[in-house]
Amino acid sequence: MVSVKRVAAVAAVAMAGLTACAGTDSAGSAVPGGGASEGGGGGVLAKAPVAAAADILPGSTMEKIKQRGELIVGGSLDAPLLSQQNPATGEVEGFDADLGKALAKYIIGQPKVKIVNAASETREALLSNGTVDVVFQTYTITPERAEQVAFAGPYYSSGLSIAVKKGTTGISSPQDLNGKTVIAGANTPAIPEIKKLAPQAKIVTFGGDPECVQALKQDRGVAYVQDETLLVADAKKDPELQVVAKPFTQDPYGIGLRHGDDQFKSFVNDWLKKIQANGVWQDVWKNSLGTVVQGEAPTPPEIGSVPGS
Repeated sequence: MVSVKRVAAVAAVAMAGLTACAGTDSAGSAVPGGGASEGGGGGVLAKAPVAAAADILPGSTMEKIKQRGELIVGGSLDAPLLSQQNPATGEVEGFDADLGKALAKYIIGQPKVKIVNAASETREALLSNGTVDVVFQTYTITPERAEQVAFAGPYYSSGLSIAVKKGTTGISSPQDLNGKTVIAGANTPAIPEIKKLAPQAKIVTFGGDPECVQALKQDRGVAYVQDETLLVADAKKDPELQVVAKPFTQDPYGIGLRHGDDQFKSFVNDWLKKIQANGVWQDVWKNSLGTVVQGEAPTPPEIGSVPGS
């Protein structure tokens, strides 16, 4: 499991020089997320495995994807270090994006993906109606969500933290949010946590991480509660932001799948075990989140270790 304290410590250092669950406000657009190249990061997927022919069962979701020739991923185009479109190359890069490419390579033989730009409040619908095959989008596993979608994993663990405009004082814990206007992403785990830990806070919600950051900078709230991984990435690219609290939850990320497809879930979990064992997971982390967090790659969380997975 990743050390979220280590992320916070490095974020503080990084910000001296510089959520489950970002989305965007457009759920229907799609862009190529990878091609026949080995994906973002100088051959980071070179040793990514390819499934044996016997693992692509007749009539399965895996066979459908392989015949189509691309994996359709519900994800983001604007989440730094996680899933962000490079304006120069058009390539979608980051931890979630490259894991999606690695899964595509496992099924198809090449890292060919198409990313459907999802919002946090539309992911369940995109899976249930078959618009996407999987969701890679800092998608926190909860028992409530698991009633609507299936989750492979968890494949990463983070936690909620608090960001403010640089120079803001008096906020260093969730309890400090009482009586204040607080920003959160729509349909994210931040909302019930704020209600629980700061019941007098006024919560205002926006569709995705960029909108929340913009609202914070416009003083539409004094703090933004979101997954620490995203806040660290936001603060890296925007010196106006500051992460002021250590994570106060444990948020395991899962790969969203269509509910009831146990065969595909087992297949994806087997793939996760393989890329963790052969170092691909670690290489993808080092090439994305590991460019901000010092030290070796964390130990991935145990698959099936949380309720709903």
